[in-house]
Amino acid sequence: MITKYDVPMIVYPSRTDSSARLSVPDCFSLFMDIAAPHAALLGCGTDDLAKKDLFWLTVKSKVKILRRPYMNEEMVVSTWPRMPEETRCLREYSITQGDKTLVLGKTLWAVMNMKTGKLSRVDELYPEGFQAIPDIAIEEDFTKFDRDFGGEPFATYTVRSTDIDFGGHMNNIAYIRAFASLFGAKEWQELKISEMEIAYKSPCFEGNVLQFNKKTVGDHTHFCATLPDGKVVLYISMK
Repeated sequence: MITKYDVPMIVYPSRTDSSARLSVPDCFSLFMDIAAPHAALLGCGTDDLAKKDLFWLTVKSKVKILRRPYMNEEMVVSTWPRMPEETRCLREYSITQGDKTLVLGKTLWAVMNMKTGKLSRVDELYPEGFQAIPDIAIEEDFTKFDRDFGGEPFATYTVRSTDIDFGGHMNNIAYIRAFASLFGAKEWQELKISEMEIAYKSPCFEGNVLQFNKKTVGDHTHFCATLPDGKVVLYISMK
């Protein structure tokens, strides 16, 4: 049983930004990408769940960036799950070079029944006898965002056809790419992002217009994206 999944890679040009380094959205996408085949190896991949009318639901995701590797650098992308709880589970991630850690991550997952729209048990999906390794990439809890967010208007984004995934709604990583596109290339690099976290609240669809508001909370900047009716789509925290 492969409890930790390690994938040697190089930083392909398509995954870099204007700094010629692995982009911040691609830190998230690499972690999502390797979670899928690892879940399949554990017998709880997308195809396994589809047979039971279930699918994985990303609830929250966070990365900590120590150093973003440059184009064509070698790296190892790794993932491992914690022991699942009844209706949710945490999955950890890392990007390393030898004994050096470059990026850390974690994602909170749930499982939804496609017929009922209700959450299903997660702990019953893992193989019998599964034991998680004790390593934890990010210790601290996810951010608790203010429901009455307030803040000041920052930017708007119209959901495009290229943002839509096979489920018919905006893809999880597309939200992060959309958010990054709200900044100029020079401005984005000058931010020197060391942490980013996203909490998904409601789906949105092609043609929807997202209003982003922002406010400062300690040494982080928080963003909230809403639909015209005021429904919250997501929260983002950035340091």
